[in-house]
Amino acid sequence: MAQINQTEGHNKGYDATKGEAVVDISKYQTSEEKVSSKRSAFEQVMSQMNIADRHAFDAQYDKYWQQASDEGELLSVLICEIDFFNAYNDNYGHQGAAFMLLVIGLALKNSCEKFGCFLAHYRDDEFAILIKGGDVETSLKIAEALRLAVEVSRTEHKHSQVSDVVTLSIGISSIYPTSMKVLMQKSANALHSAKKSGRNQVCGCVELKNEESGLASTPLELEEIKEPEQSDFKRLMSEMEINDRRDFNRYFVSAWQEATRDKELLSMVICELDFFDEYTQHYGQQTSEDILLIVACTLKSRCEELGCFVAHLEGAKFVAMVKAGNATKGLKVAESLRASVQELAMEHAHSPVKNSLTMSLGLSNIFPSDENSMKILMTKVDSALGDAKSSGYDQISVS
Repeated sequence: MAQINQTEGHNKGYDATKGEAVVDISKYQTSEEKVSSKRSAFEQVMSQMNIADRHAFDAQYDKYWQQASDEGELLSVLICEIDFFNAYNDNYGHQGAAFMLLVIGLALKNSCEKFGCFLAHYRDDEFAILIKGGDVETSLKIAEALRLAVEVSRTEHKHSQVSDVVTLSIGISSIYPTSMKVLMQKSANALHSAKKSGRNQVCGCVELKNEESGLASTPLELEEIKEPEQSDFKRLMSEMEINDRRDFNRYFVSAWQEATRDKELLSMVICELDFFDEYTQHYGQQTSEDILLIVACTLKSRCEELGCFVAHLEGAKFVAMVKAGNATKGLKVAESLRASVQELAMEHAHSPVKNSLTMSLGLSNIFPSDENSMKILMTKVDSALGDAKSSGYDQISVS
């Protein structure tokens, strides 16, 4: 296992000779606060520590992918998961778990700064790291150094089955860019292998350039990593050229840069089919997927007419982007999209809004600048969608 030097000042209070824990977690076992306020405070501290969030990771991933592709460099993705996090959360409480994640985030941040990696809090108990350039051996050494950095922080975890301190399982995949989705899936599969093999370890899969054949696969873990299989729904969405979340992330970054350069207004519309869980429950999964395909094609056709971008985000959610123009143009696009779904007149007998399928929309406009950010726009448009739903659904709310 690779060794690393601890950053000066990091793990303050830890005596390596005595093996004492850096965090006395008992003092954080206080009465629980509301989940929403806890998450808000947690995210705020993460931001203050300059640890990126999921959205920033997606944008950086797109950027690194393009750069690595243009420059012929290796790109590695590490997905790191806290071992037995649910047991930690159950026994130390949400507040203690949030504090522990901040401690681990700091340990990873210190190491990532040393190695020049990009770190993000990916979701819940997972962190994601991007390494551009170098070689496979270097990426593996960095992964092992990150794992060790967390272990030597000596953050107490009495309820772990592998150690009495917090540990990480890490999945790593390295590739010369060909398919972004495949690389993310391989990292997730490698993480699964690390956990299945006993946790507190690194497993990975790499694809190396070969002068004769271009790409050759070299597995680094015991189990073979298989290519992800697309569901029929995703395959059909792809065949009909419906943009997905990855396409949206790329477009968002590009549109933001162009609007900043040209000092133009950028509008975003988040659309969600009303009470679609109830639709699926009563009409079945297959019918629901068929309806989503119809809606996706309808929105795509309408946006092509209006000269704007649209993508399927997840579930019953879509997003549209409008460049240039004014706030009125964004509102007209939103109303046109809402009307296009209404015009389909698809039965929804279990909706409390109407007996046909409807859609709620949130709209926000912004002039990109140093004072604004992509995250601010996303937050505003999500808030607007929430307002549209709380005000009765089947309408547009502007933030």
